[in-house]
Amino acid sequence: MAEPNPPSQPLSWQKSAWERFNQQLALGHTPHATLVAGPVGVGKTVFAQAMVARLLCETPVASHACDQCRGCRLRLAGSHPDLKVTQPEEGGSGIIRIDEIRQLTEFTHLSSQYGGVRVGLLMPAEAMNRHTANALLKTLEEPPEQVVLILVSHAIEQLPATIRSRCQVLPIPTPASAVATEWLKAQGVDQPAAALHLAGGAPLRALSMVNEQEDARYLELGAAVAGLVRGKGSAVSIAEDWREWGALKTAQLMQRLVSDLRRAQVSQPPEGLPAEALQNMAKRLSAAQLHTLMDQLTKLRMAAQQPLSKELSIEACFLLWTEHAYAH
Repeated sequence: MAEPNPPSQPLSWQKSAWERFNQQLALGHTPHATLVAGPVGVGKTVFAQAMVARLLCETPVASHACDQCRGCRLRLAGSHPDLKVTQPEEGGSGIIRIDEIRQLTEFTHLSSQYGGVRVGLLMPAEAMNRHTANALLKTLEEPPEQVVLILVSHAIEQLPATIRSRCQVLPIPTPASAVATEWLKAQGVDQPAAALHLAGGAPLRALSMVNEQEDARYLELGAAVAGLVRGKGSAVSIAEDWREWGALKTAQLMQRLVSDLRRAQVSQPPEGLPAEALQNMAKRLSAAQLHTLMDQLTKLRMAAQQPLSKELSIEACFLLWTEHAYAH
């Protein structure tokens, strides 16, 4: 799946920290190194990326990046020459290597391509070991002109005192439960209070847990539907296993599956289900059938919101696949 664009605005509960950052920026007192710190799942990375966006924006609006100027367009495209992001290699050891710190150091000594500041974003800072932290220390002690370093830490106590002391610490707090619950509700989470409780009050962690659960259920759904499309299994008995998940969410997941099957018919399938499983299902259903399925599922989603028809709707969701399998 494609990564979403990096955010250009902080989250609602980060207003105080954002005002502090902007006041320093307006006075020309931006620290050469800021350590954005706080618990996991409170939005530190979002805040740090909003800082990056504001620093690189050429025409800020109301203390935020405009997302329209040349600097913003380059940042959103991941190709701004005055931005260097340093983080552990995906699928690697989880450690920031010393070569990556050397590349960051070299970047800080280059001239700005657009006459503004150069920004280095390093996250998470605790992914540095003793050697990489020492390699960064010289840059923190003798920062080049027009360079701003932003470090993100989920566990500030794990960082060497020498690193902490050379950065201005900007704490990101855990939001009040009411604020976090409202935010989760806006993200489409069905039971935000319960999700927040399971995540220890950290809203982004709660959202991640919900999404992971949905992805796991999507794999289960794909396997169940693949059987129905092959003429195996009972739609009614499978629906019983999904009753607790609910008709509305089941129909939504099925629409995601139909969208993936459509893509599989015309190009490479997206991530989520094994490619072979998607392609096998896509071969058994025509484009016209998938179009009809999407329309039928939309109607069932609407029906699922009526209390008296929920049980009927979830069975109808699975029966649709059986009907189309035999109609092919």
